[in-house]
Amino acid sequence: MKPALSIPTLLLLLSLGTGVALPADTRVRVIALFTGKALLQVGDQQKIVNQGETFEGVLLESASGRGAVVVIDGNRQKLGVNQSIAGNFKKPDRTRMKIFPDSLGMYYVDGKINGVATRFLVDTGATLVTMSGKHASLLKIDYRKGKSSSAQTAASIVPVWQIKLDSVSIGGIELKNVEATVIAGEQPPEVLLGNSFLRRTRIQQAGSVLEIEKRY
Repeated sequence: MKPALSIPTLLLLLSLGTGVALPADTRVRVIALFTGKALLQVGDQQKIVNQGETFEGVLLESASGRGAVVVIDGNRQKLGVNQSIAGNFKKPDRTRMKIFPDSLGMYYVDGKINGVATRFLVDTGATLVTMSGKHASLLKIDYRKGKSSSAQTAASIVPVWQIKLDSVSIGGIELKNVEATVIAGEQPPEVLLGNSFLRRTRIQQAGSVLEIEKRY
């Protein structure tokens, strides 16, 4: 698989399909609409969902003041405010993901480090999960106890530390004891999900789409 750019990002999405209404079971309702997001109710659960995000098995494909397009088990439906659709569907397998680039060719994925919510940039060219000292501090990681060395950046030589993270997870894929690098300062601006995590999963590329699956 061709390595990604040095600082790419991954947007987590699920595959889309076509179709119309579904058999009655769980009801999906649009409570409020915003530009690029919507307040959805799925069964008895509510959440403000960003465009491209999946909530309780429902993908919000697009949203504006005029309506929202939701995808349920491959079936697409446009809904306005207070409109709903009932569907007989199952939640997606969170141990397997399809990841699509966003409109800028960048890729984002939400996950957790040591149980704390984190925004990742998935980088197949990075050897380890990599973060700045600023991110490590926000995550309450005592990285200075790690193995120290130095690295050359575009501007200067900076201290770095190699550590092990208790856990790293995206969706239902959680790995323990993941090697990571912390770079002093505020660079890189996002946490890079490198190969110390990715090589312990099954990952393949089909066109621009990455599929990541948990190993058992």
